[in-house]
Order: sequence, then structure tokens, then C-alpha cells
Amino acid sequence: MHKEKFLKYIEFRKKYSFHTINSYAQDLTQFNNFCIENNQISSKNEIVTDFKIIRRWIANLAENKIGSRSINRKLSTLRSYYNYLIREGVIKTNPISKIVRPKTEKKLPEFINQEKLNILLDSELFEDSFDGIRNKLIIELLYGTGIRRSELIGIKLQDIDLEKKTIKVLGKGNKQRIIPFPIVIIPVINKYLNFRKEINTEVNNLLITKAGKKLYPNLVYRVVTKNVSYVSSIKKKSPHTLRHSYATHLLNNGADINAVKELLGHANLSATQIYTHNTFEKLNKIYKQAHPRAKK
Repeated sequence: MHKEKFLKYIEFRKKYSFHTINSYAQDLTQFNNFCIENNQISSKNEIVTDFKIIRRWIANLAENKIGSRSINRKLSTLRSYYNYLIREGVIKTNPISKIVRPKTEKKLPEFINQEKLNILLDSELFEDSFDGIRNKLIIELLYGTGIRRSELIGIKLQDIDLEKKTIKVLGKGNKQRIIPFPIVIIPVINKYLNFRKEINTEVNNLLITKAGKKLYPNLVYRVVTKNVSYVSSIKKKSPHTLRHSYATHLLNNGADINAVKELLGHANLSATQIYTHNTFEKLNKIYKQAHPRAKK
């Protein structure tokens, strides 16, 4: 890898990069070291244009248990570097164009155990105060309706229909949908509204801060992370994890996938189908435990 071109490229990436410069530099240095150590290039300043060498590097990464996501990131770094060299007139074609990227496995969404969430929401963990009841309502609504964090923040007072037990939310693409919520949330809403009356505010949003301001994303994240940590040890404990839990628990309990799609506000069924993998895992586990032939 030509040292002068490498340094110029790193300077170029500093202006336009979405990733850390260290990441680009490490990927390119790693590729260069591989080429030198395996006698793929004759000098440190030689620029590799043979796609077969790149393919050998990919095979080496895979043999060393580097995941497909990381490999694809490294290939993106190389692609960007070669495109830069083309713009500089150093090479004519990008060797990465002949490389087939390894398929990345879809990460199954993490979800929280149904019983654990019931323990959390039925506990006396939440203080009988404005903050305590509001925080409980945040978790109740996220898990009880599967709405996104932005949708939760955007709920207006008039969007709640206690009689019909529904909320109106504005989702992605300004699409509005009406979602039912569990009857157990009604007492929490009523208690919260009583506390809310004591707050001096002109904000029309349902959920507000103690200072009478609209909720902000970080506050919702902290509320969820802190309280879910009491009952679950999963790594990711974000508001979206409660959305994953909502969808998974609905499907595990026999809900129709098309109905779940509408409740979540998904544009395509494929976005909802990822939750069926979790459902299948549960069914497969039950099958292995229960079927006499599966135990052999």
C-alpha cells in the first residue's frame, strides 16, 4: 500500500467520514500487513489490484472467526480506498467489484421474558409521585402497545380514549394508527393525570417532565434502562426492546402476524416476520422437550 497515497486518503476521509478515522486506518493497515506477511506484494509501496489477493484476505479473516458484518465493513473501507485511487488517476478499475460479499446473518431482536415484565409492572418499585407514576406509565405504554419512543413522546392528551381503551399515534411517514391498550393501564393513566394537573404547563403532550416540558428521547431511554435492569440481564434494554417484547409475546400467544404488522405500523410484512424467528425458537424448544422421538 503506497504510504503517500495512504496518508492522503486518510486526510480525505477526515473530511467526509461517518466512521472513525482509526477504523479506516486499522482496516487498511491490517490488509497491507496481510499482503506483506503472505508475500502477496513485493514492496510496502505496492498497490494491490488483484482481486484474488483480497479474496484470500477475506478467507483468512473468516478462518480467524471474524464475523461477516466486520468483514463487510473492512471491504467497504477497501472499496472506498480504491474509489479514491481511481479519482486520483492511480488505478482504472476497482478490484472490490469482483468480490462477493459474505452474507450477514440477521440479528434476532432481543426481548424480555414475559413473566419478568409482569413482575416489574406489578411491583411496588415505582414511587407514588409524579416521576414514579409517569415512569411506570412510560413502560406500561411501550410494552402494552408496542409503540416507538418517538410515537410515545408525541402522544397528545386528546389521543387517549379511556372508554375505548385506545391511543392514537403518529408513526413513520406521518401515518396515523389507533392501537388498543390493556385495561390495567387505565388506573396508571388516571393516577398520572392527577399528578399532571399539579404541574404548571402549557404543553399538550400526555407525558411531560416535572418542569412541564415535553419528554425528550434520552429521558425515556434512561427510564427504561434503569427499571428493566431490575428484572432482566439482557444487554440491550432500550425502549425498542419493549417493542420487540410486545411483538414476540403477541405471536407467542397466538396473534395473527398480519394483525401484529398493523399494530406495529410496519409498511411490509417482512419487517414483522423477524419476530416469528423468536416464536419458532420457542416452539422448537418445546418440541425437543416434549416429543419422545426428539429426545433421541
